[in-house]
Amino acid sequence: MATEKRAVKTKKKKGKAKHSFILTLLLVLAVGYFTISLIDTQLKIKEREKTAEQVSAQYEQQLAENERLQKVADGGSQEEYIERVAREKLGYVMPDEKVYYDITPGN
Repeated sequence: MATEKRAVKTKKKKGKAKHSFILTLLLVLAVGYFTISLIDTQLKIKEREKTAEQVSAQYEQQLAENERLQKVADGGSQEEYIERVAREKLGYVMPDEKVYYDITPGN
């Protein structure tokens, strides 16, 4: 009878040891998974913050460029602006206007 009790106690201890080892292993794997997920998420957040800063800087540059262009455009009336663009960019001239080109060497 005493040997039977020892055998039953030994089986119970072995069963508990298997359960606790499996639970410990599962717990370690779960903690590892969540740790890796957290690190990956943090890296993605930092990358997106960098991207947001770059986009914000581009936005500020574009606003400054738009303001500069608006000042150029507002330099006179709409007709004066159109005439200036036509002369400078497109090379147009007014009717009956004489245009002289400098063809001397060195210029």
